[in-house]
Amino acid sequence: MTVSVQFIEGLDEAIAGISLRKRRNDETKIVVLTFDRLRAIEQFRSLTKKVDALLLRDEEGEIRVIPSGIKFIFEKEDELSKAFCTFEVNSESAFERVMRFLHRYAEANGFEFRQR
Repeated sequence: MTVSVQFIEGLDEAIAGISLRKRRNDETKIVVLTFDRLRAIEQFRSLTKKVDALLLRDEEGEIRVIPSGIKFIFEKEDELSKAFCTFEVNSESAFERVMRFLHRYAEANGFEFRQR
């Protein structure tokens, strides 16, 4: 099965970068996905619908995450240069599942791990 990320059902997006963080005051993990372009915006020229979920699909099935924030950076007036989608993972088992997905995505797309 193909590993995919979708804001809109059936429209695959390409992740440009992945950042993992942890809140200082609790065990909540924060995942930030960076996109250099979004087909969802290009296809429809705007996100007129609210983004309710991000779909992460792999051989284990589908993970539906609720973004806690989406930030768009535009060059000029309407040319997207980057987008950042942030979501939180509150349980260890959910985080392990997200990590398995991210490892599969990284392997399928030639990513490498770098620690800061």
